[in-house]
Amino acid sequence: MKLTEQNFIQQMMLGNEKALEYVMIHYGGLVKSVIHRYLYPLSQFEEECASDVFYAVWEHCASFQPEKNPFSNWIAGIARIKALDYKRKYARRLLETGLDMELNADGTSDLVKLIQEEFSEETKQMLSCLKPQDQELFCKLYVDEMTIDEISAESGISKPVIYNRLSRARKKIKRMFPRGGKSDRNSDKNKEGKSYEE
Repeated sequence: MKLTEQNFIQQMMLGNEKALEYVMIHYGGLVKSVIHRYLYPLSQFEEECASDVFYAVWEHCASFQPEKNPFSNWIAGIARIKALDYKRKYARRLLETGLDMELNADGTSDLVKLIQEEFSEETKQMLSCLKPQDQELFCKLYVDEMTIDEISAESGISKPVIYNRLSRARKKIKRMFPRGGKSDRNSDKNKEGKSYEE
């Protein structure tokens, strides 16, 4: 049977390994570009990560829902998750083993900055004051580095709504975490006796 965009997913579900080859050929470039975006300081792991992505696609192809997202978005999302997993796993290991890394002018490495930015407890605490969907929005925008257009296309939420949610979330973070101050988690309810999260 000839594999096409219309039947390769069904064939994967039926266990046709040729369908996985089809995915690797037609979506391999997309997967590699997404992985490279996150693993450029750890490029030696990119190939292994790509293999994990295709294995995950093979194992979980039944969970793909074409009515929600095109396949390209779905596989790109898997690639992002796997790449971030690799970055967390191996970046920490490299730091722990004291591997020589090229330093920037300020004496830090790009790898160290990535870790500090992504795993800052302060950042996690700041985001925790937001509703889960707004936390996800911030992560997509600032961790996954997706554009507003990409987020809108993936989520089905209009761009004006996304901008509005971001604006409200930023205001809430600024109010609860003023510069040089501590978190005031009760400030929302202290003002006018209601939460700002509606």
